[in-house]
Amino acid sequence: MLGHISRRLLLSKEPHRLLQSSLETIRHISTVSLWPFSSQPRDFSQPNSSWSPEMHKVYDHYTALCDTDTENGEGKKRPWRKLPSYNRSIKYATGGIHLSKLIQAKARLFTRNVKEQGATFEYVVFVNKEEKRCVCVFQAGHLLEGAPGHVHGGAIATMIDTVTGTLAGFLSGPIMTANLNIDYRSPMPLGSVVLIHSALDRIEGRKAYITCKVTSSDESKLYTEATALFVSISVGHLFGSRN
Repeated sequence: MLGHISRRLLLSKEPHRLLQSSLETIRHISTVSLWPFSSQPRDFSQPNSSWSPEMHKVYDHYTALCDTDTENGEGKKRPWRKLPSYNRSIKYATGGIHLSKLIQAKARLFTRNVKEQGATFEYVVFVNKEEKRCVCVFQAGHLLEGAPGHVHGGAIATMIDTVTGTLAGFLSGPIMTANLNIDYRSPMPLGSVVLIHSALDRIEGRKAYITCKVTSSDESKLYTEATALFVSISVGHLFGSRN
């Protein structure tokens, strides 16, 4: 008789134990990072320990231009805005949080795919929507070497494409690069901090024409000049549809 009672007690406790185990599993999963679908992903445009004093100085200069001017007691928002940067871009476009689940989670934005801080592309973009232009503060890491002691031309082209595309996308919505023309004027020292200035030239239908120049941080030296053409696309292009 006692054996039957003990057996019934064990059976009655089993569902409870299973429930407790399930709850513990759920609690454990909830503490695991679900990147890239986390609600608080890392913003790579924030200062880090790899930034040189010069990078910090230029960053602070442009960040100050984004502050609210409260002179004379009247708040006035300046036209400059700092753009965040993540290791994927699609999630942060309109409707992108849903689209990102349909695209391979292993995909990464090319300029943000190295974990080591300062090794490759350290940059932050400030955009001025009123003047239709932007400036990028860029520090080239040691893995971007081309000629000894200097930045690889392909890395410079990557940043020009990134910055001009950022401006075109900010002004026109989803875009893709159609043409990029680059003139290299002077070798860029590895580890240097430069400014990448981009401005809208004109928009013709779905086409956005952007001009660009890369200078030293004090703008006294010209490293590179470029022009770029971007074409507005539908979201379907991201999935290979041309309709």
